[in-house]
Amino acid sequence: MSDCPKPRLLSLSHRKLPLTPFGCLWIPCSNRFVCLGTDSGSGAPNRGIIRVYGTTSGEIRDVHTIEKPRAFRCGTFGATSLQQRHLATGDFEGNLHIWNLEASETPLYSAKAHLEIINGIDGVGGLENGHGAPEIVTGSRDGTVKVWDSRQKDLPVANMEPAVGFNRRDCWTVAFGHSCSQWDRCVCAGYDNGDIKLFDLRNMEVRWETNVKSGVS
Repeated sequence: MSDCPKPRLLSLSHRKLPLTPFGCLWIPCSNRFVCLGTDSGSGAPNRGIIRVYGTTSGEIRDVHTIEKPRAFRCGTFGATSLQQRHLATGDFEGNLHIWNLEASETPLYSAKAHLEIINGIDGVGGLENGHGAPEIVTGSRDGTVKVWDSRQKDLPVANMEPAVGFNRRDCWTVAFGHSCSQWDRCVCAGYDNGDIKLFDLRNMEVRWETNVKSGVS
C-alpha cells in the first residue's frame, strides 16, 4: 500500500457551453483553446460549431465562433506547424477539412475522406513532433483507417481496410507513433469490438494486433 495521496483534478475555471462538445484542444503556443461539436440551441440542427476561447487571469473569455453546415466530431493540431496552427477536423458526414482559425470562410484543404462519420483523427510531422512529412490519420464507422497528406488532393496516401469477405468494424480511435525517422511511422487503431491493430506504414502491414473484449476509444 502506498502512502502517497491520490491525484486530484482541480477546477480553475468553468463556464457553460452553447454547443454539444465532442473535442477540446489547446491551440499550440497560446493561452487559447477550441471546443468543437454541434449546435445545442434552437438553431439549425446538426450545425458544426468551433468556439475559440482565451484565458486571462484564470477567467475564460470568448474570442470568436466559427459555424459550418455539418457537425464536427473530432480535431487535431498534430500536423500543423507552430507558426500556422491550422486545425484539422473530421465531421459526421465523413469529411476531412483543414482550417485557418483566423480566416475560416473556406477550408485550406477538403476531402471526402470516408463514407460515414469520422470518429477519430490524429496528426504527426507538425508541432516539431516526429519526423517526416506532416500527415493526418482518420478512422471511421465505415471500417477504414486512412492516412492523408494535405499536399495530395482527394486521395489518401494509405488506406487500411478489411479484406473482401471480412466484417467492417466501427473504428473509434486512431493515433500516430514510432515517427523516429524520415521513413518509419506507425498508426494504432481501436475498434468497437475491442480490436487493437498496429499498422506499419513503411511496410504496409499489421505489425501487431489483439482484442481486449470491449470497445477501444
